[in-house]
Amino acid sequence: MLNLSCPQAELYAGVQTVSHGVSGRSTQPVQNNIYLESTAEGLRLVATDLEFISLEAVIAASVSDEGAVTAPARLLTEVIGSLAGEEITLAADEQSRLIVEGARSRFRIRGMSAADFEMLPALDSPVEFELTQRDLSGILSQTVFATSRDETRPILTGALFNINPGGLEVVATDTYRLALRRMTAEIPIDEPRSAIISQRALNEVLRVVDAESEEPVRLSLSDSQVTFSIGNVTVGSRLIEGQFPNYEKVLPDATDRRVTVDNHQFTESLRRMLIVAREDANRVVLRGQEGMLTITAESQEVGRAEEQMPATLEGDDPEIAFNARYLLDALQAVVEEQVVLEMSQPLAPGTLKPVDSDDYLYVIMPMQIM
Repeated sequence: MLNLSCPQAELYAGVQTVSHGVSGRSTQPVQNNIYLESTAEGLRLVATDLEFISLEAVIAASVSDEGAVTAPARLLTEVIGSLAGEEITLAADEQSRLIVEGARSRFRIRGMSAADFEMLPALDSPVEFELTQRDLSGILSQTVFATSRDETRPILTGALFNINPGGLEVVATDTYRLALRRMTAEIPIDEPRSAIISQRALNEVLRVVDAESEEPVRLSLSDSQVTFSIGNVTVGSRLIEGQFPNYEKVLPDATDRRVTVDNHQFTESLRRMLIVAREDANRVVLRGQEGMLTITAESQEVGRAEEQMPATLEGDDPEIAFNARYLLDALQAVVEEQVVLEMSQPLAPGTLKPVDSDDYLYVIMPMQIM
């Protein structure tokens, strides 16, 4: 049976990481547990909802006996967290009880048999390639927030990955806005592949990756599943089945008004306008004239707010309303100092992107000017 010892800090970090894979809504009680297995490689921790998320971590440990058991995720996390700074001993008995010991503490946790714990199957003939953690973090940070939270339209609760030998394109939309990020890369595949990956899995990848690291992430993709291998952590998920909307139809093919502004100034102005705008469905109206962009928000219950900022205007003077929160989501995802808003008629979609870059495009539907 399982018997090992390992540092508390590493065990706690691993347990915290994989516990996000527990949905808490499973009809199978054992799936609300964390699977613990001692092997020659160390301690393997797994949690999964068997659908949208599977999280696995491997921790270095001194293993006395190999074996496996499952324990309630929340209870295990609290117990390990309470033993800060100590060497932890884990052991399991024939009744699937997990004994957790620190220097002066001893817990006996009622677990469940590891034999009843289900996991996602191994990937069948996957294609594999690598990206740096920094690149993958940047791609996901600029797209995943635009996925839908409406579970009645599951196809929109994931992001579309278009993978080809020359690079990667990721698209997310909730029908009110669309985020598209392209990256050039040498990807060793023979023909293009597409996959829709759940936002829940992608958010866990974002949680694990280091946005400043050049260390690799190995992405493995089969016809039905995907895994992201990040150091000692693996994030897996079933792919979302179905046909992603033809997003290219909503990409504006012509605009006749351009507004170039400072990203930071625009962000801060929108945050101030949101104090009033949040009482009116987050609506802000943008009007450009004589080198200035005027942002207004108005609510019958709260009042009115107005602010001006310098802008470079090209074409006819713009007048259009947007959801301020949707604009802020995109501005926070853009690292460049200058952004450009392109638009045409007041009820036609607008786009936001960095100046002098076509790698990122954010399409946002306008609101009615009241």
